[in-house]
Amino acid sequence: MKRYIKIIIICSITLVAVSCGKQHKAESAVKDFLNQNMTAADYSISFNKIDSTKNLTDSMIIVMKNSAKKNRLFKKNIEYGNGNKPYIFTKTKICNGKDTVPYTFYLDNTLKNVIAFKMH
Repeated sequence: MKRYIKIIIICSITLVAVSCGKQHKAESAVKDFLNQNMTAADYSISFNKIDSTKNLTDSMIIVMKNSAKKNRLFKKNIEYGNGNKPYIFTKTKICNGKDTVPYTFYLDNTLKNVIAFKMH
């Protein structure tokens, strides 16, 4: 019985450690993307937990990219990465001056590239 408890504890700790690593990697990728593509340098960001989605289609990505071109917080020629499904997303809140705006960022499954984002 003690052996099973030890195995469960070890597995739980391992899962938590892996999850934290993926979360940090996703946050770093989004921060790098923002530093490269935002017009304002003075902002703060908060993140929710990452999750995966298989529901994001190529046409949805195109719509998000076209919508982002009209967003004044971002440069006109936003540089996106490419990647494979399943996509990973994280919901954020970006504070720029007095405004706090929620965004969702979609990353590839390696958590290295932002492939699209949308403002809520």
